[in-house]
This record gives sequence, C-alpha cells and structure tokens, in this order.
Amino acid sequence: MNAVSMHAFRRRALLPFRLAFTAFAFALFGLGGIVFGFFLTPWLKMAGGTPEEKKSLARRVVKRWFGLFVSVVTSLGLVRIEVKNPEAFQKKGAILAANHPSLIDIVCLLSIVPEATTIVKASLLKNWFTRAPILGAGYIPNDAGPEALGLLEAELSRGVSFVIFPEGTRTPIQLSEIPKMHRGTAQLALHANRPITPVRISAHPRWLTKDAVWWRLPQEPMVLTFEALPEIDVQTFQKTYNQSFRRAAVELTNAVGRALFPHL
Repeated sequence: MNAVSMHAFRRRALLPFRLAFTAFAFALFGLGGIVFGFFLTPWLKMAGGTPEEKKSLARRVVKRWFGLFVSVVTSLGLVRIEVKNPEAFQKKGAILAANHPSLIDIVCLLSIVPEATTIVKASLLKNWFTRAPILGAGYIPNDAGPEALGLLEAELSRGVSFVIFPEGTRTPIQLSEIPKMHRGTAQLALHANRPITPVRISAHPRWLTKDAVWWRLPQEPMVLTFEALPEIDVQTFQKTYNQSFRRAAVELTNAVGRALFPHL
C-alpha cells in the first residue's frame, strides 16, 4: 500500500470518530445555552449592578463558553484556528466587519474580542438553546429597526466592540462578484465617526456552510483564519457624507467589500 492509499484508508477509518467528536462538540455547545437559561439567567436577575454591568457580566460568560467550544473543536482536531494581527481584536469600541464562510465564525470572534455585541437573527430568540444568552448579553435582534443604531452607538461609546457580517448570511461557496452587503455597518460608522476594521475570514476546506449539513465533514480539518485588515477611516468619506449620507454609506460599504473580497 503506497502513501496515498494509506492516507485515504486512515481518513476513512477516522471518519466515525470525527463524526462522534463533532456531535459531542455541538451537544456541548447546546448544553451551554440550557445551563445559561436555567442557572445563570436567574442569578443575573438577582445580582446587583446596572443593566450595563449585568450585560457585561453575561458577555464575559458567553466569551468563556464560546472559548471552551473553540478549545474543544481544536483539541479534537476538527478545526484549526489562526489569528493574524491579534492586537486589532483587542481594541475597545471597534467596529469589526467580517465575511462569513462558516457557521462558527461568530463563535470564534466573540471568544477572542474582550467584550463585544452583535446583531442576531430574531428567530434565535425563539430557540431554547440561544434565547437566554442573547437576552442576557443584550445582543440586538435584526428586527430591532432604526433604534438599533442608537443602541450600538451607545455600546461603542462604552468601549464595547461591534462584530457584524455585512452580508447578513454565510458567504456562498462559489463567488463571481462581491456579495450584496447591507449598509447598516457603514451607516453606524459614519454616524458614530468610527473606523471600520475589515476582518477577512478564510476557511479551507469549507465546512459548516449554509447549503451543507454539519455531518458532511471535509476530508481534512477545516482551517479558519481570522485576519484583521487595516482600518478604513470614515474621514475619507466625510466630503461625500456632507453631501449625501446615503451615497457615503454606499461608498464605504463598497470599500469594505473590496477589502474582504480582493480577488473579486
């Protein structure tokens, strides 16, 4: 048996174990949500402090929970995580705009940013596993409407970072042009006069995409690379902003798209 055949045989032999490890990791993740709802939520309600302090505490719990999940999937050999320019993720009050190739992108990002908020699908508030952490951490549902802008600006002023996927959904596997991106991130940056840090996420091989079930494992562990790119200064768009807020938001959104998808 040559080296190539031996490698293929080893992959097939290990597949049942990788499937079991994957199921265990996601079960552990779901269990964390249940524990949060039944134990931490009542404790947070009884704990003293302001609503902002309670949210901050809940976010620290979520950060540790997500960090544990990341440690499990990396220790089990399911995923490898690489972070480039890690100091950019430690900056307080940053706007981090990323592409979204994999389901666990947000989990990884929230595990490395000191304190962050994000926008989540409103449907997750109906999910037993995610409702309690979302409410406790004060993450904003995507049906919040215009008031979301004020809420996020207040969070940024307190030093809380904002992690967002401007695409609004996971990045398709096949791309011939830059995906359509929502302008909300650019609107927030222009309104708050804060730069945007593009975060280019690479996933090889692709796994946990929107159009594939989790148990269809790639032949090799997925390598997720998080690269913080140079900030995009909103002052560059100030002249356009003074003439047309909408046009400035469009141009800033396009600049973010070019940074995230340079090959397109």
